[in-house]
Amino acid sequence: MKYRFLLRPSWVLLHVTVVAAIVLMVNLGLWQYDRYHERLDFNELVSARINAQPKNLNDLLGELSDDKTKASDLEWLNVSVIGRYLDEQTLLAVNRSQEGISGVDPLTPLLIDGALPKQVILVNRGFISQNTQTPNAPTGVVRIIARVRLSEIRRFGELSDPATGVLDEIINIDLPRLSAQIENLNTQIYLEVLDSQPKDSSVLARIADPVLATGSHLSYTAQWFIFSVFVAAGWVVVVRRKLKSG
Repeated sequence: MKYRFLLRPSWVLLHVTVVAAIVLMVNLGLWQYDRYHERLDFNELVSARINAQPKNLNDLLGELSDDKTKASDLEWLNVSVIGRYLDEQTLLAVNRSQEGISGVDPLTPLLIDGALPKQVILVNRGFISQNTQTPNAPTGVVRIIARVRLSEIRRFGELSDPATGVLDEIINIDLPRLSAQIENLNTQIYLEVLDSQPKDSSVLARIADPVLATGSHLSYTAQWFIFSVFVAAGWVVVVRRKLKSG
């Protein structure tokens, strides 16, 4: 029988390898397709939040303390808050970049008016280029419109901040770590300023809006499916050549 050679051990190994490769590639394609839809859902959620009317931060903090909501449910929301900057505790988030320019973000704790118990929230006041002198925060009572962000976590392979001591510069905006030197600091969220009354220094650039792109997930999906077709076609070509050669 002319197809008997397909049952030889070497050919069986080839069949198994081809099937395994196709299954792997199809699953990678499906994974990329899922990632694409996850990104679409994320973009839709973030877009809705950054375009929504500001909410009162004190109300949201009350919900957090009552376990009525999670910090992740607040990220990217616009909030309004009134308070006083603790400028003497300003520190810098280093290794930041914006529009191709490297620089730092001045972070200043804000003592929130009307919060009981007393609460302090860290405020990212904006972006300044390297070697620009850090401007002082506005004095007295300030009202800011800001965007909620979550405490940053060091990613694998990144540098970390010292575990002890008072930090003047930080790589990650790690709120639990900073609570060791900033009394009454909220350790779940911080704020990125969108608008301030009175105005902050003109040297501060507003933190850029998030990039709501879908990335390359859809093209990767197509590539993995095409690769699986090529592998299947290659198997057919090899078998047909063997049949012709006898």
